[in-house]
Amino acid sequence: AIIDTEGHIITNNHVISGAQQIQVTLANGNMYSATLVGTDATTDLAVIKLDNPPSDLKAVEFADSDNLAVGEAVMAIGNPLGYDDTATTGIVSALNRPVTVTDDDNNAIVTNAVQIDAAINPGNSGGALVNDNGELVGINSLIESYSGSSSGVGFAIPVNYAKNIADQIID
Repeated sequence: AIIDTEGHIITNNHVISGAQQIQVTLANGNMYSATLVGTDATTDLAVIKLDNPPSDLKAVEFADSDNLAVGEAVMAIGNPLGYDDTATTGIVSALNRPVTVTDDDNNAIVTNAVQIDAAINPGNSGGALVNDNGELVGINSLIESYSGSSSGVGFAIPVNYAKNIADQIID
């Protein structure tokens, strides 16, 4: 999710962890190189910045994730299983759901997430979760499944929390 016109993008730490090079493809198909600004492994968040952002770059509009309600319609944007520009719809299934993630050092971290029933698969991580107004409500982050890979329950980091962490990383 592009969070400002300077080219800062918020994503998941596990998406860029270990990357030697970062490239971002915008919806118009143009590709840009990006630089890592910083990460917070304990929240699985990272901020990258386009090296030469286009002058007409548009930032996402933010919703207040504290106002999310169970049953509210949401759309998960991402590249599941490598299929670019995919949108899946669903609802908010639960709020403040404690889920466990592991950081780069394999330490277990519990975070309060938004549980969604929109299909989340490998490749959706770091993508935008938006409401029916197209405003960012979360960052797709995690699938919990019996198989360990997909077809499970999807979770997103609430945008108020993610934006706060991103602002700290940028600062």
